[in-house]
Amino acid sequence: RGGRGGRGGRGRGAREDWGPRGHDYSRDPRDSSAVDESAVDELLASRLHCRLKKMFDAADDIREELLNVHGVTVWDKDRTWSTGRNDSRGRAAGAGV
Repeated sequence: RGGRGGRGGRGRGAREDWGPRGHDYSRDPRDSSAVDESAVDELLASRLHCRLKKMFDAADDIREELLNVHGVTVWDKDRTWSTGRNDSRGRAAGAGV
């Protein structure tokens, strides 16, 4: 399915193909912590673009920025994200991927 980090997204690289947010991740509905969602959406869109282009180091850098600047952990398998402050999954902040 598209190799490392891929989701079979062949032909879906442009941001407009992923909807108005530019990505197909959703916020964990149990997470209600304050966070700049527009900044998170922009970073998630950029990270997805990097992953689709197989720019994995850049995608990892964006994941680190999401965690270190915004307190956001991303779960790629679930296509969800949440702030570590209200991590209802029982995982330590930063344990996602």
